[in-house]
Amino acid sequence: MYKILSRKQKPDIAIDLGTANTRIMTAADGIVFDEPSLCCFAGDPGRGKLVAAGQEARDMRGHDSADLTIVRPLSFGVLNDIDATRIFLEYAIRSSIGKPRRSGLKATIGVPTDATSAERNALMTAARDAGLSSVTLVDETIAAAQGAGLDIDAPTGAMILECGAGLTEAVVLSLGGLCGRATIRKGGDSLDQSIIDHFHARHKFLIGQNSAEKAKLELVEQMMAGAGLSGSVQVKGQNMATGLPENRSIPLAELAVLVDRHIDAIADMSANLLSNTAPELCDDICSSGIILTGGSAAINLIGQTLIDRIGVPVTMAEQSRSCVAKGLHSLLVH
Repeated sequence: MYKILSRKQKPDIAIDLGTANTRIMTAADGIVFDEPSLCCFAGDPGRGKLVAAGQEARDMRGHDSADLTIVRPLSFGVLNDIDATRIFLEYAIRSSIGKPRRSGLKATIGVPTDATSAERNALMTAARDAGLSSVTLVDETIAAAQGAGLDIDAPTGAMILECGAGLTEAVVLSLGGLCGRATIRKGGDSLDQSIIDHFHARHKFLIGQNSAEKAKLELVEQMMAGAGLSGSVQVKGQNMATGLPENRSIPLAELAVLVDRHIDAIADMSANLLSNTAPELCDDICSSGIILTGGSAAINLIGQTLIDRIGVPVTMAEQSRSCVAKGLHSLLVH
């Protein structure tokens, strides 16, 4: 699959367009852009003025006024707003590459393995409208496998679990092709939203996305420490009854249920995929194990749950957050 691009067809840049972060790579310099996939508009996002994007827009999240709108171009790994995607890509390319040459740039872009034809076409349209002259889409799970150092052309089975912010994908690979796949449109962002919803419903307490992410990281860190569930998580937010800011201390055991539910869904998906995989490939996976990639792979509880539930070795890839980017970058240099 990676050998179909001749030297004349090699892309100028590779783009890992993620729900949480976007990375742009060049052959010579590697990653030249790595910022959150966010835009801030004054007025209507489709026709308003771009105020900020990337890290600057993230810093504004939760602090914006009624005249400003923070937009995430992607949701669950696919386009949520085609206009915002175009504008964000223009910003990212301009920030990292400069003004594109008149003939335009050729690019390869990662896309979720289960993305529909309509979702792929929307991404192609946004990319071309952003000034890219030629666009090739590559399945992110295959790029992740390449970035994790797997020989995807080998005549043996391998299983990759890509844990992203917007979705979680599992694939079984052999001889350079997909032998099975499964996806749930849940990722690190879904867990953040579960925490927000829990505080709202149970405690009548409002917290923002940044606070939810901090609570998640603190929660997972304490759970991984193995000190039991007797601790607590500190959260800052707004008391809905009084409308005033407040600090809350929530028992670790109460929030741990949300993490367990999230990880159980990933384990169920992985088990179902293996149950529908050919015996020979399953035998290979029992020996080589499951490789975890993606930003959420750092939650070691995922690996331990897979070991307990499925009974196969689980390994987190080196630089797991960047495996898709590394795999896409390999298209530029090989």
